[in-house]
Amino acid sequence: MSSRERFDQYRQQFQTALARLREVLVLDENDVVRDALIQRFEFSYELAWKAMHAWLRSMGENPPRMVRPVLQAALQAQLIDDPDVWERIKDYRDETSHTYNAAKAVEVAAFVRAEAVPAFEALDRKLAAL
Repeated sequence: MSSRERFDQYRQQFQTALARLREVLVLDENDVVRDALIQRFEFSYELAWKAMHAWLRSMGENPPRMVRPVLQAALQAQLIDDPDVWERIKDYRDETSHTYNAAKAVEVAAFVRAEAVPAFEALDRKLAAL
């Protein structure tokens, strides 16, 4: 599979994950909806950075397959605008995938709604234009 084909695959998967995340945003929040929102946030994040990595590789760059270097390269390539938001997205994803805390889940859900989804949507628009 070529680098461009891999990018197209990850971009499409990211778009699908983001669409699934949007589905839960319109629901009244309860424990089940919050858990679904967090799980879909995790999927969206994973596919977002993999799509960025694949695009960077298709452009001839060779960042390591590690999140931080990919985010730094994506910032330089103007795929993302706010590195602080993406760092918080990464931190929240790491927290939610390794432990569960009800108070933290409420905090993460609020962050996803207010900051992560807009960052994902901005990335989606940029990736769609490539």
